Amino acid sequence: MIRPDGARESDRTVARSPAGGPQSRRRRLAIAGAVAAAFGIAAAVALLLTLGLGSRSSHGPASSTSQLRQEPPWGFTGSWRDYCYRPLGTPPHYAVNVLSEGEACGTGSTRFTTMQQIDLTARAGATIDRLGVLWGAVEPTPPVERGGRRVHTFHWGPVVRLYNAMLSARIRPIVLAYGAPKWARRRGWERPGACRVRHSKGCSYPPNRQHLSDWRTFIEALMRHFPRMLALEVWNEPNLPRFFAPRPSPALYSRLLDAADRAAHRSGVPATILTGGLTSSASRAHGGIPAARFLRRIYELTGKASFDGIGTHPYPQGPPWVRSMSANIDQLRRVRDRFHDRATPLWITEVGVGGTSARRRKGSVGLAHQGPILARMYRSTQNSDVRSFIIYSLRDSPKEGPKFEPFGVVRANLQAKPAYCYLARHLAGVRLCGSEQ
Repeated sequence: MIRPDGARESDRTVARSPAGGPQSRRRRLAIAGAVAAAFGIAAAVALLLTLGLGSRSSHGPASSTSQLRQEPPWGFTGSWRDYCYRPLGTPPHYAVNVLSEGEACGTGSTRFTTMQQIDLTARAGATIDRLGVLWGAVEPTPPVERGGRRVHTFHWGPVVRLYNAMLSARIRPIVLAYGAPKWARRRGWERPGACRVRHSKGCSYPPNRQHLSDWRTFIEALMRHFPRMLALEVWNEPNLPRFFAPRPSPALYSRLLDAADRAAHRSGVPATILTGGLTSSASRAHGGIPAARFLRRIYELTGKASFDGIGTHPYPQGPPWVRSMSANIDQLRRVRDRFHDRATPLWITEVGVGGTSARRRKGSVGLAHQGPILARMYRSTQNSDVRSFIIYSLRDSPKEGPKFEPFGVVRANLQAKPAYCYLARHLAGVRLCGSEQ
């Protein structure tokens, strides 16, 4: 449920020269496996896989022991940018306006900053957060031809500042790359009615196949700007029509995933490559593709060599919350295992439960229950093949509509909800509130 937004600042120009494609990952893995066997370093490789911090050549078989005895790092997702908060007299009783570079808040509004938000995650004990990078915001204008080369102009300033702010707080980001700019989309995709959303939500579009080379250039540059990322997540919920408008396409997404994998390898920056987080809420009736079916098509179309981890958004829709989330993850495990890929871990890059004292909607509970449920959901992933646990989201926001508005663990004015205090105390052993929650 990350929103497509971005801002512009400094320019950076990159020229892409024609170059041959990288070796296939299967060939690299075969070589790496032979070397590992010759020098007896299989145990070290297994340890790297267990930590989820392995290099790009680490995607391969791991012992069952290496997949256990671990606690996945946890954190939050959010927009992270400065915003203005203004109280209102009608539900949801506040308004939020995310700010562009240099923009100020109006009278009666309070400004909350990037550092205030990131500091909240760090104080709670989080060690990772999810950072969205919208291609359309970074490269709003098309490349130009100069001397037989395509010259790209990128605007990295705002998102690099977010990245550096996370690193300064000892937070390692999972970087999410998504959202093609208008010039890279297929004509007709944005016709009236093609993006059917409510509550002021926007759609994100994939690039046309003719612009896959431009997508590769963007990913290669992204890798070099964020070399200390924990992982690269390729797209957000590609099995939903809202995020892969006008309709999900496993064939086109598989091309994007393979192109991103090749670009990341060519960048020379070691990183774990994740499939886009597949949401468990996708419904055929609303134009979506069920997560397990979408993952099966990825395996069939591009194979297991194009990614190191499977992104998942296993939102439970109701009680029993933990069992419901686990069932959603198990659907993807079965697909993975069917393709003889048991060593590939799952990365939860979004999951959550709302907490509210108002009328409860599907997916929400009372304020006092939100924290304990999230903690039980997290503990269910310990000692398993899950390598991250990203909570949606840090703060309440009305932008995703009434259902998801109360999913934050702090309110929109950054006042702690009971869930924030509970997670800090029971997941990180940190007492932040006046009394133990």
